[in-house]
Amino acid sequence: MIMDAESGGSALSSPSEPTMSDGASPQERKIQDVKEEAMYSAEYGNYFNNCYTPNSEEDMDFGSQTSPPKVQSSPQQRKKTLKRPCSSSTDDVVMTKPAAYSGMDSSQDSPDSAQQPTSSTPFLPPCRVCGEKASGFHYGVNTCEACKGFFRRSLRRKTEYKCVKSDKNCTIAPGKRNGCPLCRYNKCLAVGMSKEAIKTGRYTHEKRTQDIREIKRLQNQVEVKEEVEKPSLENQVKLAAVNEEYEKLAEHMDNAQKTMYGPLLAFWTNQKAISKLTSDYAEAFRLKSEMFGSMNNLSKEEYQQFYSQTGIDLDNRMMLVSNFATNMEKSITKFVTFTKTIPGFAALPLEDQANLVKSSRFEFWMFGFWKFIDIENRVLTGPARNCYHTSELCNVWNKDFVEALFSFGQTLHNLHMSDLEIALVRCICLTYTDRCELKSPEKVEEIQWKMIMCLKYIIEKNHDNSERYLSRIMDRLAAVRNLTDWSNKIAQEVKLDWPILQRHPLLLEMMSM
Repeated sequence: MIMDAESGGSALSSPSEPTMSDGASPQERKIQDVKEEAMYSAEYGNYFNNCYTPNSEEDMDFGSQTSPPKVQSSPQQRKKTLKRPCSSSTDDVVMTKPAAYSGMDSSQDSPDSAQQPTSSTPFLPPCRVCGEKASGFHYGVNTCEACKGFFRRSLRRKTEYKCVKSDKNCTIAPGKRNGCPLCRYNKCLAVGMSKEAIKTGRYTHEKRTQDIREIKRLQNQVEVKEEVEKPSLENQVKLAAVNEEYEKLAEHMDNAQKTMYGPLLAFWTNQKAISKLTSDYAEAFRLKSEMFGSMNNLSKEEYQQFYSQTGIDLDNRMMLVSNFATNMEKSITKFVTFTKTIPGFAALPLEDQANLVKSSRFEFWMFGFWKFIDIENRVLTGPARNCYHTSELCNVWNKDFVEALFSFGQTLHNLHMSDLEIALVRCICLTYTDRCELKSPEKVEEIQWKMIMCLKYIIEKNHDNSERYLSRIMDRLAAVRNLTDWSNKIAQEVKLDWPILQRHPLLLEMMSM
């Protein structure tokens, strides 16, 4: 077949080609592409229906085929020739359908039967630039007529293209190839198109074999995708039953969390009310500091000495610890009640239940309490609506720990988890088997796996980019472990530093791990 001297491709080039002005709009470029493809189709027809395609990879090795005896063909048979549009040799290559010969067993296929044209499979992979049907091997790459013509015009162009979005990252895909000329030209270069590739020579047997294999691979992917997208009726019934189970489980845990909060649920779910409360407190704390100065200069030892001598809670540290202990005991009672509602949890040995509750107390608190952390105003509140500035919290807890707590809370804010997702994540936190001794770890793992799959189902149902969102949540579940270990160490220090906690035995029991 005669090489296209301009494109380095086959002779399927458009017979004539109008030029494009430098200021062409995407609509004009699209019209130009359509014209090129129309002229190409008018002159050469739908070559895909006339392309040679082997039936198997074994048929690709033409050199190994045993040629049948030569048979004199009639003039009518000689007219039935097929051009291979993808060949780039200097002569037209034609394929003649051979006549059957008497030396072959009628029960066997002709050695050249694989060379008969088929219309079910295109000969070339899609256009490397835009992904649409390729028409030949142009400028060293399989491309469509439109992209071939675009690249030829680009080589003649004297002025540079400009990106329509300025970020040089526009999408060039089927139906979206005319939006940005610069990104389209860059992709032409990226896939290997060049003026020098015009003289690469024949469309070789090796290149043809690679294209055939790629086409078959793409077809297999499509077939597999269709099988996945069209599950059997039996699988559809099973999937519907599983989804219904997850729906019921999700509804059950959502209701359990609502019951746990009780009357406080309205405040926990009202982010505007929480923000207003913390903002007002931050302003009041600022005015108080301006009027009376900072009281944070006293060290823990100085404060305790002053308090033991005078009994005066100079900067409300004792009140903070007392309020914290009282609220935590109330939360623990509700936490334990919530765990009893998790399917299968109450059936675990009592020792396992106690160990799981103790080891997960901080994470359970953190994945629900982040709503009460005001990062901007540096204020922490809670269901009881007591507010504390970070400088006040640092009087009792380690400053670095408080900063880490607020930073982690910000990452949870960024996730924007729904209340239902929070409930399921809390169940996952509760059922880790690697941080405490358990008599029935396999049962605990079974509970956790069911919660993970339920969370996955809910996320896939409610989020577009479900895989990424789920991975972000799992990343936070892994990252919170560092804070948990840190919290356990600080809990032991707090028990020693604040004797008032002896009045709260339930809290001390929870802090015993």
